[in-house]
Amino acid sequence: MSDEDAAARLYAEGHTLAREGRWPEAEAKFARSAELAPAASLVWLSGAIACWHQNRFAEASNAIEWALHKIPIRATPESERGIKCFEADDWRGVEMAFRQLLDKGPVDTPTFLFLAIALIRQERFDEAFDQLLAGYNQEIAEADSDPRRPVA
Repeated sequence: MSDEDAAARLYAEGHTLAREGRWPEAEAKFARSAELAPAASLVWLSGAIACWHQNRFAEASNAIEWALHKIPIRATPESERGIKCFEADDWRGVEMAFRQLLDKGPVDTPTFLFLAIALIRQERFDEAFDQLLAGYNQEIAEADSDPRRPVA
């Protein structure tokens, strides 16, 4: 079995466990899948959601950041400002920049994910989870429309 096939199998097993509410086991499957298919953004985001359900917000934030490394970020004045704020740990600045992109559109996955991280760092967890789920769903939609984009 190829690494890609093994990663896909682990990803599917992780989702089965997640549907059963077995979050630690799901997280472990997603982590192993990410080792085998590190470019698969949805694996990282699934791991973030699994961490979230265990109240492991720092780990969720790290997984979101790994996913962001795999997703193209559209260069706009707002995203460039948001990334500079991100690098400076200015979480309110990150939030403001990416909220402007939300209002301006078109909205892509990184917009939601940068917002999720900024909100986690501000301990606004309910809002952050909404952004994480929006980013996850957007990434599914974008992966469906681009067969070259690795998902798992």
